[in-house]
Amino acid sequence: MKALRNILLVVWVFLFLYLIGCAGLPGTASRSTTLNSRVMDAISDAVYEVVVLKPTKDSLQYEKPLPMDLLPYTIRTDKYYSIGTAFAISPSEFVSAAHVLNPGNGSQFKEIFLRDKEGKVYSIDKILKYSKNRDFIVFSLRHAAAKRYLPLNKTPRLNQKVYAVGNALGEGIVVRDGLYTSDTPEEEEGEWKWIRFSAAASPGNSGGPLLDQNGNVIGIVLRKSPSENLNYAVPILEVLKARQNVAVVQTKVRYFLDNMDMTKRETLKKEVNLPKTYGELDSELNMIMAQFSDKLLKDLLAENQDSLFPNGPGSTRLFHKSYEAVFPHLIMKGKDGNWDAYYPSGTRDADLGKNGRLMYGNLASTVFMYVRKPDDIPLEKFYGDSKQFMDLILKGGGRSRAIGTENIKITSIGSAFENYRFTDSYGRIWMVRTWLTEYNDTKVVTFSLPVPGGCIVMMRTDQTGNIDQGHIPDLKVFSDFIYVSYYGTFKEWREFLGMKDLLPSIFSTLDIHIRNNEVFRYQSKRLSLSYGPDILKISDHSDLRLDFGYFQDQGKTVWDITNIAIGEERYNQTGYTVSRKMKPQRELGDQYQSNWEDMVEQKFPYNRSAYYKDKVTMISTTHHQGNKSGRGDVPSVSSLYTVAFIGQGNVGQKEMDSKLEAFMRNLVVYENTEDNANRAGLHSMEIGGFQRHWKRPI
Repeated sequence: MKALRNILLVVWVFLFLYLIGCAGLPGTASRSTTLNSRVMDAISDAVYEVVVLKPTKDSLQYEKPLPMDLLPYTIRTDKYYSIGTAFAISPSEFVSAAHVLNPGNGSQFKEIFLRDKEGKVYSIDKILKYSKNRDFIVFSLRHAAAKRYLPLNKTPRLNQKVYAVGNALGEGIVVRDGLYTSDTPEEEEGEWKWIRFSAAASPGNSGGPLLDQNGNVIGIVLRKSPSENLNYAVPILEVLKARQNVAVVQTKVRYFLDNMDMTKRETLKKEVNLPKTYGELDSELNMIMAQFSDKLLKDLLAENQDSLFPNGPGSTRLFHKSYEAVFPHLIMKGKDGNWDAYYPSGTRDADLGKNGRLMYGNLASTVFMYVRKPDDIPLEKFYGDSKQFMDLILKGGGRSRAIGTENIKITSIGSAFENYRFTDSYGRIWMVRTWLTEYNDTKVVTFSLPVPGGCIVMMRTDQTGNIDQGHIPDLKVFSDFIYVSYYGTFKEWREFLGMKDLLPSIFSTLDIHIRNNEVFRYQSKRLSLSYGPDILKISDHSDLRLDFGYFQDQGKTVWDITNIAIGEERYNQTGYTVSRKMKPQRELGDQYQSNWEDMVEQKFPYNRSAYYKDKVTMISTTHHQGNKSGRGDVPSVSSLYTVAFIGQGNVGQKEMDSKLEAFMRNLVVYENTEDNANRAGLHSMEIGGFQRHWKRPI
């Protein structure tokens, strides 16, 4: 994904600089030149701006009218964005850098034009030659020919004076001088040599001619040197030698994902017959790049399937952990080779009103969020109204548009441009939405997973084509690496469970029944439990958290419940937890083995001894069913459950034991023998048992 983004993004960096309004009207200026007036006149007639129409549609809404008066008159009144330079080499042939017109980038700007010194605009007709790796494009204009064209020098000499001509910084055609300093072999195979020159080059110069001291073209200006004023041009001889009516796509792509250290490198080589219209070539190259990207991603995953989570020894440790992940975690490969669940080191929090809340933070290239909807928005509307959904994110997260020296807050980006569902490998249904921001050719994509009272979100923003060809495929892969808990009040759970078409497939195997002041019941294929208000208060404000983990079941990795936490009231700690434990594998070390023995032998804290910590009292035990032996003999089981009660404040031993015993009377575990445990195939929770009490999340 990143590699593809890098390829596509580089070529549109300049465009983004101008999308907020920095294109100048055409004109010609000269700086430090000794070119005679005849040559300057030829430059004036033969060199053009490359422009795109400013979009007439703006889906965005702002906190106040845009202060366009802060922009210079020529910028705010120009109907076009200036994105580079082109020039004529014959009456019917025009040349620019390939990355300026950039066919195949998936842009919202579907047509590109040339503009002359008088401001007249011409449509591009046919693409005649194209080379992605040499970075040039040759084309004709529709119903137009060049008034004048520049002569060519196929054999320039080193250390001669040269002139870089182009639409520098979008402010009109500028001529700047320097020296032709060296020839540098291209980076991969040394198939040709770049011209290196010291004449100044700025954003917008790309695609302009590099002239010798007589005004003859020796190359096409491409890019600045990153560390010194020795800039790059492709020799004009490479353009002339290229085969007519052929587009050559040759580029080396490195594909990798943020959550792993594996990469896939491959060179794309493809030829496309020309001539074609710009739109035709753009569509064909777009398809080629998308197919190649998709192949690289599939090859990356296939070649590393034995070591990618959940496969390989690096996954074992995470199978033996469980996290409270109301805020979404991403499973990533650590430097030690083990996979674990991570979340942003720093998150921000915003109040959405009416008990609504947004938490968000960046992890690598992705913004992760937990969104709890305001109480006055029905859950069905929250999931179904893409405009309202994104408006809430903008309200909490903030986004702005720069106009001159001001940043104007964006309050809405309208309804989603695309809206569909994607089901990951574990049966979780993601709502996928995209929004277009027309003024700067960017696209926003969100993958939202419904949870009680709201959703968790993965979000990325980038140039339009990068989102389609890179980010969306990445996020589809990431969906299988998301670690999340489901938490909400009983009221939120009832509403959530009613959204049956959005529930993960595992919920079809669960029976969660809540009647205020009467009964709470939970049943799965692994256990069942129930209680009445005499054991724990049951109201709209009571809460339930289901922690999910990944483990093996009959030879397949499944996503299933590892911990159940039930609370009397959202804002206090009183409640019960039931946790699934599994005998650790030997390679996990002594600490895991020791903790397992503490559980099966019911040593502290699993021995029903109440203890006070952090303003609550806790008591826990191991739920043995069927075969049970004394402290000195570990029972021959592979799995067991721990049960705990947390009481608010300092509560006596007798009361704590009574509360625990009353709850356990209605707890039935279905997997109680070694055979049953093996069939269930579950692995243990994080070691440490109930020594750290769970806190009410969010």
